[in-house]
Amino acid sequence: MNRIPSRTKALVGISFREFSKYALPSIVGMLIVGLQTIIDGLFVGRGVGAAGLAAVNISMPLISSMLSVAIMIISGGIVITGIAKGQGDNERVKGFTSLTFFTLLVTIAILSLMVAIFLRPLCYFLGSNEEVYPFVRQYLGIIGIGFIFYCIPNFTEAFTRLNGRPNMVFVSGLICCVVNVVLDYFFVIRFNWGVSGAAVATSIANTTAALVLLPNVRFGKVKGGFKEVRKMFFNGSSEMLTSVSAAVTTYIFNLVLMREIGTKGVAAFTIVCYLNFIVNMSIFGLSQAMYPLVSFSVGAKDIRKIKSLLANALLLGGGIGIGVYLLVLVSKHGIATAFSNGDMELQALTTVATTYVTLHYLVSFVNIVACSFHTAIERPLESVIIALCRSIVFVLLPMFVLTPVIGQTGIWLSMPIAEVMTLLISVPLTAVSLRRLRHRN
Repeated sequence: MNRIPSRTKALVGISFREFSKYALPSIVGMLIVGLQTIIDGLFVGRGVGAAGLAAVNISMPLISSMLSVAIMIISGGIVITGIAKGQGDNERVKGFTSLTFFTLLVTIAILSLMVAIFLRPLCYFLGSNEEVYPFVRQYLGIIGIGFIFYCIPNFTEAFTRLNGRPNMVFVSGLICCVVNVVLDYFFVIRFNWGVSGAAVATSIANTTAALVLLPNVRFGKVKGGFKEVRKMFFNGSSEMLTSVSAAVTTYIFNLVLMREIGTKGVAAFTIVCYLNFIVNMSIFGLSQAMYPLVSFSVGAKDIRKIKSLLANALLLGGGIGIGVYLLVLVSKHGIATAFSNGDMELQALTTVATTYVTLHYLVSFVNIVACSFHTAIERPLESVIIALCRSIVFVLLPMFVLTPVIGQTGIWLSMPIAEVMTLLISVPLTAVSLRRLRHRN
């Protein structure tokens, strides 16, 4: 049995300071990704306008659904690989890494082929009207068909962290952001390629980030077969459903907003989604840093360290959520102005949407961490329940109940209400799971 690296032993969550040293590079890396997305939106908003912003958001449910499949495979692969690492079996660690990579390539190739075949009906199914259809087709035609270039950094980042080099994730994120900003300027503004330019810039930047990290990923002869792939899909299914449920919610939001307000309503929601992306990606980065550490501790049967990691993740997640909320609260008018390019109606809609929707940052970190924690300890059913509650069940109920009564405000308030209601589910489930771990170990 191969010896476990001493660096991994030292990093399995003891104190908040130690956990932060491991998690912060991952969070900052994800923040850079979020910043990159916002800058993307700024270029699209100024270079194309409200129709371009709406087109990007209309495309997002499909892109997020495809990404959710990739995240399912990667998260499931990280769990089985992390447990193997905790058991000290380095040959299986490298073999499971290769198995995850090849499973990802084959699956994404199939999905991209389906997008290429059904591109036009997909655009209209997602909510396009005649005004935004050309922009949606351009964006999806590049991102969807060449999706492997969009999602491959998720793989390299996850396995780079597992191999004990979280600082490299920060470096790759920074490179990705710089490349994307430069290419956005040339493709969207100088060359006037519109949303196509933004899609090409994102794909090239993501590929660059993946190549930077690839030397840190340790491949070996593929280990396992159908049983391991099935376990990979099962363990990662909760993360997939988390993303899919969020995509479904975005899809429904787009349909309701297009009906109630029109293209500018969807554009305003797109701007708010950019802000949401910062919070979600930051806490997702925190969760990704937590995955290998928790999985390692499960393999090592150390309940004390598992509880410490969970407590530290919640503390750090709370700092992110509350901090971003306060920042948005004092700068929401400037945010609306930056994206609207002089469109006063869009500015007003964005300011109102931001005021209400961002309230959910104050509690969402608890539900996100709880969801990821259950995936890491191989309890995907609980993770799925939390994901569905916060992204679909408790969002749709207030949206359709409140909107007829208080109008547009009901749409914007549905997310904060959903997160508060989900707390009543996620907190008890987490407490029960910790008790089960203690008894099992």
